[in-house]
Amino acid sequence: MKIRWFLIAILLLSFALALAGGYAMLWRFFVFMVVLLFLSYLWMRLNVRYIDGRVENLPKYCRVGEQFEEEFTFVNNGRIPTALIEARQDTDMPGYRDTATFHLTSQGSYRWTTKVTCTRRGEYAMGNIIARITDPLGFLSINQRFGWGQYVIVFPDTIDVPYFQALPHQEPGSSPRRWFTSQSSPNASRVREYSSGDSLRYIHWRTTAHTGHLMVKEFDPDRTSYTYKDVWIVLDMQRSSQFGEGDESTTEYGVTIAASLAKKYLDSGKKVGLLTSGDRSYLYLPEAGEEQTEGVMRSLALVQPGGEVSIDALLTAQEERFDIGSAVIVITSLDIKRMGPVLRRIVKRGTTVTAILLDAISFGGKISAAETARGLASSSVHAYIVRRGADITRALDSRFVSSPLQNTGVKDRSER
Repeated sequence: MKIRWFLIAILLLSFALALAGGYAMLWRFFVFMVVLLFLSYLWMRLNVRYIDGRVENLPKYCRVGEQFEEEFTFVNNGRIPTALIEARQDTDMPGYRDTATFHLTSQGSYRWTTKVTCTRRGEYAMGNIIARITDPLGFLSINQRFGWGQYVIVFPDTIDVPYFQALPHQEPGSSPRRWFTSQSSPNASRVREYSSGDSLRYIHWRTTAHTGHLMVKEFDPDRTSYTYKDVWIVLDMQRSSQFGEGDESTTEYGVTIAASLAKKYLDSGKKVGLLTSGDRSYLYLPEAGEEQTEGVMRSLALVQPGGEVSIDALLTAQEERFDIGSAVIVITSLDIKRMGPVLRRIVKRGTTVTAILLDAISFGGKISAAETARGLASSSVHAYIVRRGADITRALDSRFVSSPLQNTGVKDRSER
């Protein structure tokens, strides 16, 4: 309960003057003020006993950038009307600002709705209301808590990445074993010299006669039959691997990319797994469906940088889970010296590995993503580079990237 300081001063002054001068009028004034304050306090207490407040229509989940509408209801179940009530929701939701001021008649109610915009991923407490109830004269006030608290989980933002491919367009001379499930298209796109193991039925006799060497036709893979067995998304959330602040940090870029790729593949019916370790470790084996989508997005909403488990240690501990025919997408800002050995082992298992490199230099770090990408290319690991401020959709567009098996290595889409 709060009482205004000037009332205390008036009471003390009148009491002191009454004692010093013995004036009957001052004694009567002092007693009147004490009785008035007591009645005001009694009024508030009776009001609080019969007032009920609650929040309705709170969702379980929301996504960054989306809005939801919540409804507040206050009811006076007693026969004594209330004076002034100031109500606000007790929440840690970023950017939330809503306060209502009203009064309740006898057996009356008051309702209002508020639109809430989700601006940052995470888990936030909502549903509790703190109401400041004031007596009719405004002398006293009391804070009372109403409602039933619950948590709203805000999923990370997602970006459309329609042209991202874990395996980009295969260039001449690329090994066909790098395609999981493919078959030749009906049209030959180029010819090359015969090598051991090539089928004799693909010999291009006209070019052979012209060059004097056996030449075979080469076909582009037919993408209509190109499928992944499953997709693994591995997100680096070790504290020492993170750079930048707030939304312009490797943490938020990495989470946004991971969520976007998970949505892309889950929406298309693929089986998607998630592996990450920060303040907590999260492991989702590859599955499809709404339940998997909810679980993956919930984990990406909650994970925060932390711990000492590096991405190379995480991959080493879980590499046996990456089956032949799987696609492993690693999102990190770590350098090639740490990642190279484990990624080479995973590639040798028959798994295709794609690295999405968050350029630490652009976020305030010291590791060059371009150097890491060149190092990964020699290990048959395709790499994308994403810099701070880059258009992520364009940065992950396979149409702007060349094969890592070429001498030119990778192209940094963020510079285009």
